[in-house]
Amino acid sequence: MDKHLKTLASKHVDTKFIKLDAENAPFFVTKLGVKTLPCVIIFRKGVAVDRLVGFQDMGGKDEFSTRALEVVIIKKR
Repeated sequence: MDKHLKTLASKHVDTKFIKLDAENAPFFVTKLGVKTLPCVIIFRKGVAVDRLVGFQDMGGKDEFSTRALEVVIIKKR
């Protein structure tokens, strides 16, 4: 997931991408209700509007293209 998000961050410079280490941020993990990793939370104007949990939205596999992830994120925003 990290490599895909890094690629998308450089392509979508008008969007903020923030990576958070779950082990070092227990407050945010609890506050955001993160139970499964990876977890990508999509915010709009500071409010969480959707999320990708694990690899469910990516066909249940950890092998997918950056473009496939981009399409899923665009649909969720």
